[in-house]
Amino acid sequence: MGKMREFIFNDGNETKSVTALSYKKAVKSYQSSTQSKSVRVEWLAKKGVVHEIVQTLPLGRSKKIGR
Repeated sequence: MGKMREFIFNDGNETKSVTALSYKKAVKSYQSSTQSKSVRVEWLAKKGVVHEIVQTLPLGRSKKIGR
């Protein structure tokens, strides 16, 4: 089984930690509990490198218009 990683979300006001297998699953679980439009995410990779990214929310498939 894959390694569970700890993702740290900081939206400017509060910091929350989420444990998940992948980045996408962590963001999807976090975005349901916040109203922020963007969030800073930090996590430790397999090789020991700390990654940091600013993610715009919501993340996911956009609905098709006109069908």
